Amino acid sequence: MKAIVHREFGVPDLLRLEEVERPVAGDDQLLVRVRAASLNPLDWHFVRGTPYIGRMEMGLRKPRVAALGVDFAGTVEAVGRNVTRFKPGDEVFGGRTGAFAEYLTVRADRAVAPKPANVTFEEAAAVPIAAITALQGLRDQGRLQTGQKILINGASGGVGTFAVQIAKALGAEVTGVCSTKNVDLVRSIGADHVIDYTREDFTKGAERYDLILDNVGNHSLLDCRRALKPRGKYVIVGGPAGRWIDPLPRAFKAVVLSRFVSQDMSMLLAELTQKDLLVLADLMRAGKVKPVIDRRYKLSETPEALRYLETGHARGKVVITVDGDDVSPSRVHLATSSADTSGPLLIMLALVAIALSVVVPIALALVLNRRFQRHNPGKRPYRWGYYLALQALVAGVALGMIVESGTAVAIACGLVYAVLAWFFAQRRHWAWIALTILSFNPVAWIVNLVYLRKRWAEDSVAAGTA
Repeated sequence: MKAIVHREFGVPDLLRLEEVERPVAGDDQLLVRVRAASLNPLDWHFVRGTPYIGRMEMGLRKPRVAALGVDFAGTVEAVGRNVTRFKPGDEVFGGRTGAFAEYLTVRADRAVAPKPANVTFEEAAAVPIAAITALQGLRDQGRLQTGQKILINGASGGVGTFAVQIAKALGAEVTGVCSTKNVDLVRSIGADHVIDYTREDFTKGAERYDLILDNVGNHSLLDCRRALKPRGKYVIVGGPAGRWIDPLPRAFKAVVLSRFVSQDMSMLLAELTQKDLLVLADLMRAGKVKPVIDRRYKLSETPEALRYLETGHARGKVVITVDGDDVSPSRVHLATSSADTSGPLLIMLALVAIALSVVVPIALALVLNRRFQRHNPGKRPYRWGYYLALQALVAGVALGMIVESGTAVAIACGLVYAVLAWFFAQRRHWAWIALTILSFNPVAWIVNLVYLRKRWAEDSVAAGTA
């Protein structure tokens, strides 16, 4: 069969349409003839190999899995001997790695469900990741109730178009945020109110919402908080994607901020489940959810489709039509000159990070420990306090960078932790108390507690002897 594969990280033009072995259905699997697939930001993240922190799962220097794509819709070609719910000829849709291909196998009890008769293969293929993300963000994470007011930031995108319709099906009053050219689209799929972000900033308006579903992340958390009701919820389902660790910093800040405010702020990690696919199938069957498709491409045009999706201007979903008469694999362009060369750089940076955060602090801690003993004969320091001081400096600066508080604040944060740990190493009890209160590191608490119990006991014995 023909399939899109990627064997190195980099630009979409590195994708290849190849002849690969057709999979065979296992005892609990379906063999599906793919009729259509759809693209998600997840796909071009896998192509680019970003954020780099994701390489721990995707593969450090090259992709661990060459197959690409998740969302699919098609016809059951064969079933395993243990499968009773599906039969050959059934029309299905779902999610499975390797959707950009003519065939795939999927377990019958996983992310696959019967396709409603009133939607096309292309429409069904547009559903899985985007619609389940919207559903779980609204129903599970956001706990949206009938009559509540919800704002959907990025209402014209893949997740956003589904979120508007699902929120209306749940009985909410929906406000969608989008650009000028998409106002009519968002209103046509059911939004009660539409905000053109080029003319109005929803965070500065007078309206307050029970739930904000943020697909864009173009406002600070504090700004979004002002648009929430006192007990409102803010759910992150998307946002700017950087090369290193984004969007983790925003998720981290949301978790921290939630500890200090009355609103609940969190990030959604959606899960493809058969149960939720069946819920979405019912909504489509009832006409309450209608997938919005922006553009259609052939399987051989997948690189072009990914480039378009990566611009961030897609209205609804971008779909791949899988046709057996598509272009021959030999005609697919392969750009070998644009390969990603960040693998060695990542290895080098990882080694440097380990050295700075572990090796160097331990070495310096031992040196400082000997120096303390030379100047204070017979007195034992809290040896690892030095190590914690140096680690705290690194961690404090990293924390400041993560919360985007500026270089000066980041350095100040690191210095505060370092000074406290330093005085702890000098046997100052007040420093341990302050460090324990301010530290977010349970390991530091345990180490401090163990050392203090021993050293305080030594101090008590020494005082009694004196």
